[in-house]
This record gives sequence, C-alpha cells and structure tokens, in this order.
Amino acid sequence: MSEDIAVKVLAELNISPIEIKHFNNGYCHKVYYVKTENDEYVLRITSESNKAYYTGGIKWLEALADLKVLVPKVLNHGRYTDVYFTLLSFINGKDLGDVYASLNETQKRGIVKDLSAIQRTVANLPSSGLYGYPHSGDENSFETWIEYLQSLLSRSRKRIKATGIFDVEVCDNVDAIMVRLNDYFASVQPVAFLDDISTKNVLVNDGKLAGIVDVDEMCYGDPLLIIGLTNMALRGMKLDTTYIDYWLDDMNADETQRSVVAFYTLLFCVDFMGEQGMRFDNGKKIPADKEVLETLQFNYDDLIRKLNHRP
Repeated sequence: MSEDIAVKVLAELNISPIEIKHFNNGYCHKVYYVKTENDEYVLRITSESNKAYYTGGIKWLEALADLKVLVPKVLNHGRYTDVYFTLLSFINGKDLGDVYASLNETQKRGIVKDLSAIQRTVANLPSSGLYGYPHSGDENSFETWIEYLQSLLSRSRKRIKATGIFDVEVCDNVDAIMVRLNDYFASVQPVAFLDDISTKNVLVNDGKLAGIVDVDEMCYGDPLLIIGLTNMALRGMKLDTTYIDYWLDDMNADETQRSVVAFYTLLFCVDFMGEQGMRFDNGKKIPADKEVLETLQFNYDDLIRKLNHRP
C-alpha cells in the first residue's frame, strides 16, 4: 500500500491535506500524519489480513476514552475498497524512547505516576476470567496466566529455531526459572492492563505524558509484564533504567514482584532474540545487527545470573 491509498481515503472523507507523512514504525497498519489548513489527524490503513487489529483499535480506543484515558479520539472509520481506515485525532508528542535520554528524573517520575494511574483505571474494565487476549479469539485466550507466558516462550523458541542466530537452549533456561515462580503466576488474577506502553506508544511532550497510542488489544493478567518489557527495551537501547525503579517504587513492589519483573525482562530478552533476522507478515525484516546481538546476549547473561543469584 502506497501513499496513494491514503490520499484516496482522505478524498472520500472530504479532507484536503496540505501534508501527508508516513510513519515507518507500524507493523499491523500503515500510519500517516495528515495536516490540513485547520487540523491535524492520524490516518491508519489496515489490510484485510489485519482486520482484527482494526476492529480492536476502535473498540479499545473508545472504551479508554470513556474512562478519560489520554488516547486519540476515533473520528471516522470504515472500509475503502479492499482496506480498512481509521481517522484519529492527533496527539502532539514523541515516543518515550526517542526523548528518554533528555528527561530528568523528576520528569520520569511524573510519567510513571501518570501511567500507573492509567493502569489502575484500566484494571476496572470487566474481565471474562480468561488470560491473554480473550477478546481477540480463542487462540489468544488462556485458562491460566502461566499458559499465556508459556505461549510467549514457545513463540520465541519457534523463531529462534527458524533463524538459527541464537541457541534454543536460552529458552530452556527461561523455562526452568518460570517453574520456580509458578506459585506467584498461579496467584495472578485476569485484570485488564495496557501491555504495549513501553518505550513506544507512550507519547511525551515537554517532559510530560501527552497520550497513549496504538491500542489494538487489551491484555488480561499481570500488569508487571509491561514493566518487564519496558525494562528490556531500555536495556536494549543502552539507556539507564531509573524509570523502572520509579515505576516499582510507585506501586510499592515487594521483593517477589521485583524478581518477577526481572523474569519478565528475561522473557522479553529471549523474545527480542527470536525477532533478530525475522521477516514479519508485512514484509519488514529485522536485520541481525552484530551490536544488537551482542547487547541481547549481554543482557541475557546478566539477567540469568541475577535470577539464579550468582555473583
């Protein structure tokens, strides 16, 4: 899909753009910034194969807006020829990862405080009693939290076998640590939380949280999971992780919860390992960059050592 389809959809909506800019970071959608004489928008174009993300995005953005969460407003949506479109209000800001190095500690604490409050609000959404993504089809829902975690590890195992860049033994070691934490995982309740608000999708403007974007699904389970993902993302970018410390402090995390976050960080480290050299359905391929591979291996070794209490 080229920019032409965006122009055609906008014409159908009687919108006359003076600027259209394609964002390169979308995996399930083609995302465009649209500027007119008087307004700014975001236009998402979604193929038939990703229709579930189109419908999920509308559903959850509207649900979150009702909860007064800072998300884009759904202005229009529908089908145009063989694609789906969603027109959203524009939130001015940059991804957390793009501005993180310029934030001071007070600003990091402020963003964490706002995100923690949002997660507490989201936790009030009704639950079906299932884990994972029960609203996205049977194959994405699980009876227990550990089954969902095992599905993530199985996906990593499959990808690592396919790419051959890392030894699949890394998954075996994660599996062994998961067993040790089984009592904790068995206690996790299926509460709703935003599982993709890491260094991406969290928009920051002038050192403050401006909004959350790209909410296509709602995860049910342990909200600590997103802290682990964010921790791994920061580690992968070789940035400090004081932000994670503030997040854990804000929720008064105990020693067990902090160990679980370390495990989730390891789980996503292996997940990132599996993505190296992988080609996604939209044609994008993640290059097996030598420096990235070395950083992942370093973090894997460090996390394994800490979780196994080795000096």
